Amino acid sequence: MARTPPGFAGTPLGSAFEHLGSRNVARARETALTAHDLALACDDESVAAWAALALAQADYQDAQFATSIRRALDVQARAEALGDARLSVEAAIALSSGFWRIGDTETAISVVEGEVDRAFRLGDRELLAAVHRALGVALSEIGGQVAGISTLERAFGFALESGVARAICDCANALGTAIHASCRRIEPQAKADALANAEAMIRSALDLATEEGDLPAVATAEASLGAVIIERGDFVEGRLWAARALDKTRASGDLLAQGYSLLLLAECDRELGAIEQALAALEQAYAIGAAQEAKPLLGRVHLQISQTLERAGRLAEALSHYKRHHALEREVAADIGEQRARMSALRVDTERARREVASARAESRAWSDAAERDALTGIGNRRAFDRALGTLLGRGDARCTLALIDCDRFKEVNDRASHLAGDRVLQRIARVLTQASRRTDLAARFGGDEFAIVFADAGLDAARSVCERIRGAIERHGDDGAPPVTVSVGLAEAVEGDDVASLLARADAALYRAKAEGRNRVAIAARGAVA
Repeated sequence: MARTPPGFAGTPLGSAFEHLGSRNVARARETALTAHDLALACDDESVAAWAALALAQADYQDAQFATSIRRALDVQARAEALGDARLSVEAAIALSSGFWRIGDTETAISVVEGEVDRAFRLGDRELLAAVHRALGVALSEIGGQVAGISTLERAFGFALESGVARAICDCANALGTAIHASCRRIEPQAKADALANAEAMIRSALDLATEEGDLPAVATAEASLGAVIIERGDFVEGRLWAARALDKTRASGDLLAQGYSLLLLAECDRELGAIEQALAALEQAYAIGAAQEAKPLLGRVHLQISQTLERAGRLAEALSHYKRHHALEREVAADIGEQRARMSALRVDTERARREVASARAESRAWSDAAERDALTGIGNRRAFDRALGTLLGRGDARCTLALIDCDRFKEVNDRASHLAGDRVLQRIARVLTQASRRTDLAARFGGDEFAIVFADAGLDAARSVCERIRGAIERHGDDGAPPVTVSVGLAEAVEGDDVASLLARADAALYRAKAEGRNRVAIAARGAVA
């Protein structure tokens, strides 16, 4: 589900999506919050909206499905306001996945099917694979196996065209699982053929996931393969695959997947006559379902406990758990109705709030721009710089590097050419800084002929490489009618305990050294030192 948005590779936001892909949810959430706060400080609504999507996906991976749904609805509204078609599609996929997980398959279908045309217009094969996969899984869930399998076949085709290994694994596994689900009530020979097809598709997903070293994808494929083998009636081999999947879900920290792997394990143990072992696995699955408040999982646990106790002849206890299974089914249905009502109300409230915010923002934007934008160069001013850097350092765990950039012998430009020529030089430098920095970095006019760039989530090596490109581009200057100039750059990386003043002091000391060593160069501050 986690795909790094185009243009965000190497940024805090890109790191958040990478952490989601490896199921490092805590780190993903922390990094997404950093990106979100910095985006708000820089008034970048687009980055803030994508960061909110990362948080929605983190909620999904933590099995906080109601929270994930609410966040995804908010991201949808932001996407519409921004006119960001890709973000709208990604939000719909997140929303559909959340509804599917709480058992509301019909809403999951309605949410995502309207985004298929938009995904086609974007032309991104990986995104098309994700949309069709979400739709195909939901269609298969409600019994539309023919439509579901057909949709998942298209998803698999788009994944192959994209060449993205995770997309191929996800779609192959989903297709194999859907084929497996379709064969439960068909005649034996057709069922055997269908199971063989399902197994072949899932094994292809497993082979690729193993080759890529993608632990969560390996665990998913192993669990799916175990389910197919169990359906075939081979409980010994099925148990081996379920146990492998359980070990890997524990290693990756995917609690919900652990719960479903334990269900497979318990089914095999029951069929093999190991009743107490099956009940022990179901007890573990119950603990996970209760901790995650995952009612669909709990319902299946109670059903399996009932079946296992019935096999042991403990009929009264079996009936009690069977009743609890049905009670949970009713609770899930009630929760779905409540969630739908909340979604409708939230959409109305979100749209009203969006209009009010848009109106207020239109009125205040001119004041905000005047307060935090440099009138001559069009980039941020000292106030914007102080606010953004203060917000970033205030998180305490944020990684950033500061560059101070000073125009060499700028006074001579004003004296020999004119102050108008000097203004054109400053405008040229600002253009170069804007073109060279990333969307999540902040370029600002620090004062006079001095500029600054805050590199978010970047170390000295990456920042130095960018600053060398900036220095060279300014030295070569374009044919803009302004006199040739050079710049000197001082770089300092933030360390634990830094505030704005201490980081500035080190960057300024490095800038002074660049000037003293002959100008037109990049100097790096000693780590943690001001001299």
